[in-house]
Amino acid sequence: MNVSSFSFLLHKPEKIAPEHTGELQKIIDEYPYFQPARALQLKGLKQEKSFTYNDTLKMVAAHTRDRSILFEFIT
Repeated sequence: MNVSSFSFLLHKPEKIAPEHTGELQKIIDEYPYFQPARALQLKGLKQEKSFTYNDTLKMVAAHTRDRSILFEFIT
């Protein structure tokens, strides 16, 4: 994933496709504390109704400074 596509997803998170979640996982593997990538991946997992959503939500909530912002972003 390049910078422009990541920036596009930040501005339009409703456009996250299932293939983006895999690319976001690669970013998270390389930069484990990069919270925007975790939030985008979580949003993508929710949109595709993935069974890993709940486990990922716990991990992202642990890495998030302000959970109210995360809640607003996800819902």
